[in-house]
Amino acid sequence: MKDNLALLITGLLCAGGAALFFRFFGSDALNIIILITMIGALVDNARLRRRLREMGAKPEGKRTWL
Repeated sequence: MKDNLALLITGLLCAGGAALFFRFFGSDALNIIILITMIGALVDNARLRRRLREMGAKPEGKRTWL
């Protein structure tokens, strides 16, 4: 019972946060989400490349950025 209640409260808080986010940012909300996603992908890619280098592997292909 406690888990169901905690899950319901968490869902309501997330829905409320999402509603406030879209209400505050309006039509720019999608652009902000895309920007955060792109930054996250670039950071993760850099982290994975660094880890590959530490393990001795050489990533194939030329890097054209960073």
